[in-house]
Amino acid sequence: MQPDFPITDLLFQFTLLIGAVLFVQVALERIFIPGLLGLLLLGMLLGPGGAGVLEHEPVVDLFGTVGLVYIMFTAGLEIDLDIVREHRAETFGFGAAAFGFSLALGTAAGFVLGLEWTAALLVGTLLSSHTLVAYPMLKRFGLLQKHPAVAAVGGTVLTDTLALVLLTVLLQASGGDHGSFDRWWIPFLLLALLAGASAMLLPRLTRALYAREWITPTERSLFALFVLLGLAAAADLAGGETILGAFIAGLCLNRVLAAHEDTRRHVEFVGRMLFVPFFFVSTGMQLELQVLTGDLRVWGIAGLMCLAVVLGKSGAAWAIGARYDYRRGGRLLMIGLTLPQAAATLAISVAGQEAGLLDASIVDAVIIVILLTCAAGPLLTLFAARRIEEHPEARSSAVNEPRV
Repeated sequence: MQPDFPITDLLFQFTLLIGAVLFVQVALERIFIPGLLGLLLLGMLLGPGGAGVLEHEPVVDLFGTVGLVYIMFTAGLEIDLDIVREHRAETFGFGAAAFGFSLALGTAAGFVLGLEWTAALLVGTLLSSHTLVAYPMLKRFGLLQKHPAVAAVGGTVLTDTLALVLLTVLLQASGGDHGSFDRWWIPFLLLALLAGASAMLLPRLTRALYAREWITPTERSLFALFVLLGLAAAADLAGGETILGAFIAGLCLNRVLAAHEDTRRHVEFVGRMLFVPFFFVSTGMQLELQVLTGDLRVWGIAGLMCLAVVLGKSGAAWAIGARYDYRRGGRLLMIGLTLPQAAATLAISVAGQEAGLLDASIVDAVIIVILLTCAAGPLLTLFAARRIEEHPEARSSAVNEPRV
């Protein structure tokens, strides 16, 4: 009897995905290929655009959505706030440079493609952000406190925030269904209020709750998960993106969970084991095999976009690296971390298509860009991490020591 595809039984979907994720990660990591790349390919092969074995909804979509916010939440937790404050010039300098260079080059690419100024700016906007798909490698290689890693991770806040802010402005200007242009400032005000209120109240509330002896470790972990999802949802309701709310949640609980290491390990374990792998599978499912075999025009557009991404991120890494005396390995690490285009890029391209600013060929090209950059980013990060690991003088260059 021939099996019916796609599989509709939810338990069977979940079981198949868990087994496939386990196999891919174990097999590829043993031959020194980033498991993240395998998960992307797995999603592409099993998804609607491949063999059609699994549907994107509801299992993969739900867990993938949570996985994305978990990545940003973990990034907020792992950042050493004292280091960021002490080296804020590097962090915000790199974020501004990465956003500015990529925006300018992406917008230029949009004009080359013959787009109107709003659509061209939108192309620059979607290429100016990045997703930290290679972030787990930093912890694996013990590079979280290195200057280049701090600058790249901290700079993500600025690049993604500016990209999402500019997206809102462009959608308002285009006359899409996002309200009138003269009220573009409302989402920013709401997000600022949300961030300010969270920063003032959440650390105190969490400390008070965790100080209660009758609160179990499981309940502490559940509360942290509730804060993560609650702020992600609140940011979405305020007109922003869930990833911003998740990052705010990580920053708010940063010092509290640092003092409760067991709870922190429990929270991070759940994300690494379950939610984060599903995000990469979910991203892969949105990439269609037929796009890869499409017409040459789509590949030409994708090539132009990839060139803008590579030049933009590389230019920012080399400029900030030269300014603050980072070594070659550190600069390559910054490029590898910021090269992947996934979450915000996909969200911006879909929003642009829904608003009538981007056509199908642009969106198809964006899908190819996501695949190529999500493959190249982790590989370059792995190469840079091993380069740093092989040089003791570079590996010791954490904060307040010689640079990487």
